[in-house]
Amino acid sequence: MTKNLKSAQWLVENLSNVTVLDAGIVKPGEQGAYSPDGVIPGALRFDISTALSDDNSTLPNMMCSKNVFQAEMRQLGINSSDTVIVYDDKGLFSAARAWWMFKSMGFDQVYVLDGGLKHWRALGYKLVSEYALVEHVGNFTATPRDNYFIDKECVLKSIKCPETLLLDARGSKRFKGVGSEPREGMRSGHIPNSSNLPYTSVLTDEGVLKPLTELKELLKGAGVSESITTLQFSCGSGITACILALVAFECGYTSLQVYDGSWSEWGQLADYPVSV
Repeated sequence: MTKNLKSAQWLVENLSNVTVLDAGIVKPGEQGAYSPDGVIPGALRFDISTALSDDNSTLPNMMCSKNVFQAEMRQLGINSSDTVIVYDDKGLFSAARAWWMFKSMGFDQVYVLDGGLKHWRALGYKLVSEYALVEHVGNFTATPRDNYFIDKECVLKSIKCPETLLLDARGSKRFKGVGSEPREGMRSGHIPNSSNLPYTSVLTDEGVLKPLTELKELLKGAGVSESITTLQFSCGSGITACILALVAFECGYTSLQVYDGSWSEWGQLADYPVSV
C-alpha cells in the first residue's frame, strides 16, 4: 500500500476532487522550453525551474523562499485543505521534487501520480491541450520544516558520521567519475562515503515505481542498514534526489534530507572533497 502515490485509475475517478499540477521540467542538456505532449484535464502548471526556484542563486532549481512558495500556491488557487496530485511528463522525474517541496513547506496532502503523464497516456486516458484557468486565489499557508533541504556544510559535516548515509541518484558512470557531466565546469566523481542508487533503478520501463519489496532490496543493496538513522539524497541539481526521498519514505524511513545544491554545487567547489 503506497503512502505518497496515486494511480492513474484513482485520479480518473477523483479528478474533480483534487488539484492536479504538472511539475515537468526540461532535462539538463535539452533545448527549448518545457512543452509536454498533452495536459491532464484540469491540471495547472507548477514551474519548478523558474517561478519556484531561488532567483538569487546561480545554481539551478534551488528551493524558493517560504513567501514565494506560499504566494505562488495561492495564485494557483490552492487552499490548505486541498488534496494535490503532482506529475511530470517523463514517468517519474521531477514530480517527486514538487512533492518534496510541498512536504518541506508543511503540507502533507500531496501525492505523486505513479507513472505520470507517460503512463496516463499509455492507458488511453483523456488529454487536453491547455492548462486550466485559476478561478480564485487560494489560502495556502506555508509552514517550513527544518532540514528537509540541507546545504553543503551540513553534508560536509555528515561525511564522517556513521549513522548518516548519502545516496546519489545520478547514473553509475557519473558517480564513478567516468561519465561526462551535463553541466560545464563540474568535477567528476562523488561525495566521499556516499553510495550510488541511480533513480532509474527504482522505476519500471513504464515509469512507475517498482514494488515495495524490490525498493527495500535496492536500498539495502545501496548500504542502507539498521545502523543508519538519517538518509541524505543528492543528484545533479536536487531534482531526482527527491525520487530517492520518495522511495525511502515509502519504505518507512522518516529522517530524510535532500541536498539542494547537489552536484551542481559540490562539483564546482575546489576545496570540497571528491571521491572517484
